[in-house]
Parts: sequence; C-alpha cells; structure tokens
Amino acid sequence: MLKTRKIMGRNKPKFYNKRFFQHVLFWLFYVLFFGSIYGKYGNDYKWYMFESLCMLPFVMIATYTTIYVLLPFYLKKRNLILTVFLLVGLIASVTLGERIFLRRINQLPINSETLFGVTFLYLMLETNFMVAIAFTIKFGKKWKLQQQEKFEIEKQNLQAEMNLLKAQLHPHFLFNTMNNLYALSLEESAKTSEGIAKISDLLRSVLYECNEVEIELEKEIRLIENYIDLQQMRYGNRLKLTFDVRRPIHNFKIAPMLLFTFVENCFKHGSSNDPGNPYIHIKISTNEDEMLFVAENSKSQAVKMNGIKNEGIGLKNAQKRLDIIYGERHKLEITDTQNKFEAFLLIHK
Repeated sequence: MLKTRKIMGRNKPKFYNKRFFQHVLFWLFYVLFFGSIYGKYGNDYKWYMFESLCMLPFVMIATYTTIYVLLPFYLKKRNLILTVFLLVGLIASVTLGERIFLRRINQLPINSETLFGVTFLYLMLETNFMVAIAFTIKFGKKWKLQQQEKFEIEKQNLQAEMNLLKAQLHPHFLFNTMNNLYALSLEESAKTSEGIAKISDLLRSVLYECNEVEIELEKEIRLIENYIDLQQMRYGNRLKLTFDVRRPIHNFKIAPMLLFTFVENCFKHGSSNDPGNPYIHIKISTNEDEMLFVAENSKSQAVKMNGIKNEGIGLKNAQKRLDIIYGERHKLEITDTQNKFEAFLLIHK
C-alpha cells in the first residue's frame, strides 16, 4: 500500500504541473493579446494590459464553467437548446460583470444607458473568443480520447476473434491429419510408418513454429511441402500435382498456416472426392512488395452433378483471418465452377 502511494505521488505532480503550465500559458496569451490590441488602439499599453488583467477572473469563470460544467452537461443530456440557452446566459452575465467592473475602476457612472452599448458587445466578443478556443481544445481532447478508446476496444475484439480462430484451426488440422493416417493404415501400406513420421513433423511445425502472428514464408512452404509428401503417399501417380515456388522469397512473412489451409482444401474437397485423375496446381511467388499465391484443383463428376460447394471450415477460417490481419492489404478471389476450384490470393507488405 505504501509502495502504491509512493508511485502515485511521483506521477501525479508531473501531470498536474504540465496542465497548470498549459493553463498559465493560455491565460498569459489572453492578457498579452487583448492588452496589445487595445493598447495599440488607445495608445496606452500599460493601462490596457492592466484592464485585461482585471478582466481575467471574469473570462476564466466563463471559460471554466463552459468546459467543465456546460460541456459535460451537453454530452450527458444531449439537450442542445437548453445548453445554448445556458451558455448565452452565462456569457451575458459575465460580460455584464466585466462592464460594471470596468466602469468602477475608471470611476465612471453606472446606469442602463452606459452599461449596454458598443463596449458591451466588444467585451462579449472578447469573452466568446477565449471560451471558443478553450471549448475547441477541450472538445478536441475528448474526441481524441474517445477515438483512442474505440481503437483499443476494436483492437481487443480483433485479438479475441483471432484467438478464437487459432483455437479452431489446430483441432481442425489435427482432425484432417488423423484422417490421412487412417486412410494409409486401411490400405495396409508399407508407407504407413513413413506417413507417421511426416505427420509427426507436421504436428511439430504446427505446435512449435506457428504460434507467432507472422512467420517466414519459407517455414510455411516447408509445412506445405511436408503435407504434399504425405498426400502423395496416399494418391501416388493418380494425382497430377505441381508445386511451383518462384524463389527468392524476398524475406516475406505471412500469418502461419494461412496458405496451408488453401492447399489442404485442395486435397480434402478436391482430390479426395475425385476417383478419376485429379489434379492440383499450386504456385507461390513474391517480389519486394507483394506475394502471389494460386491454388487450383479439379472437381469430380459427383461434385459437379450434386453441386457441392468446394469449401469447409478451414477455408472460411482463412478468409476471416485475412480480413482481420491484412484488411485492405490483401485481395482474395475464389473461382468455383463445375470443373475446378481456384483460390487467387495477393498480399501486400
């Protein structure tokens, strides 16, 4: 408890000293600005500087009442007519007080005829000018604070959604991988043990290398290559597959398992449903500013006749991740026809 008080004691004075200094500068500007204007007009700088100094408490009352009472009142009640009425009443009362005080220090008579006139309007404009400046500064600070709070809330919501999508991603990947292993074991293939080793490498990559927000594109490519090797054990020569990586990769980074999801989709919703001669074509290329990824797979006759959409949870997940992480920095085009499914993805740095 003592430690907490000590910290608060250190931080608070610095904050309040800064605010106090800003307020002093603000009111110093008022005295010098209007004292100089009236002094030049009346050819008596000392007297008008003194007058501005005498008017200072009245203008401060109008200003602080506006920004600390009327502005919060309006933001809470949202009653513009009542707020304007109170503001006009406040400015008029303060200006009247200024006018009476000026007549007093100048030892001039006070009556209704002398109080209201051109000088009264000048004083009202002077007070309004300072209130308007202070109001603009205060309102601008409140707006900036609201924008920051809004940004933080959006950021937290995006992070929560990203965490949810990641939580869905790993079980989805594990489920599909175990299905591949099951398919190999059913065939009593001698490659089952090799397939287990490949799956072990895949799981290791997912668990230990894919926990960052972004990973090197080379790591994503190695993950895809291991997955393709595993699938080719299952399909053999029946699957026509091309995997074209245009190196160098230009030190490009990408969200983990993003491209992998599209590749997995090609196998799960394309070649696995095609008993004929399925094909999959995958291309990855980069330059200094962007990365291009294209994945295309054939569709079986059964899919064509039944009109089955070639997408699953993984693909929807990938689309959401793209929107959250890259926003307008990406372009995704999905072509889903009777004969093929193609994903065209362009990501800018």
